[in-house]
Amino acid sequence: MSIILKGISFNYGNKKNFSNLDLEIPDLRCVVITGKCGSGKTTLAKLIAGILELKSGEIMFHSKYKGRPKIGYIFQNPDDQFIQLSIEKEIAFNLENDGIEMVEMEKIVTDQLKKYGFSNRRKDSPNSLSGGEKQKLALAGMLVSNPEILIMDEPTSFLDIVDRVEFYENIRKLQKEGLSIIWISHEEDEIYLSDYVIELENFQVKFSGERDEYICGRLK
Repeated sequence: MSIILKGISFNYGNKKNFSNLDLEIPDLRCVVITGKCGSGKTTLAKLIAGILELKSGEIMFHSKYKGRPKIGYIFQNPDDQFIQLSIEKEIAFNLENDGIEMVEMEKIVTDQLKKYGFSNRRKDSPNSLSGGEKQKLALAGMLVSNPEILIMDEPTSFLDIVDRVEFYENIRKLQKEGLSIIWISHEEDEIYLSDYVIELENFQVKFSGERDEYICGRLK
């Protein structure tokens, strides 16, 4: 999977952000988008996800599948993710949108509840969960429909160190399974988890390349 952004432009109201930006992300596996606050990280991720609409330009995906790939998006604050009243309904939401039949849906939801440790809390409200549990639920809800790309916007911002370690372990498993990941972060540990780094500054690409090249450049 690779992504090519060709001449993209985007404005928030009258404020110009990206202007005629070209960017190629080769052989997408795990990419970190980093940079200072206000540099354009979230805007770029939402444009790739299709949450925001380009003013001009084109975003092209090259994969074994035809058309636009299925993309899952995890927000920085998991509370912004949830729209259902129970954990099981939150996991089932994307399956319903995909038109999965009830019998199959129930099996998938049950398997996902077990996988992420929610089997005994399936009727509980997402609001009853801890920060780490909420982020796990957000992950489970996105992955249940088998996206080709998972985009995460600083997903560990509200997690303590114990929950972060568990979240990192889940991401490593997803990497080994071959899921393509785009991760907005400025945390050193999360940059080391990546294969490829894009650093933004004032809505321009300051760096785009392999993780080791980026780290070596910072150490000089």
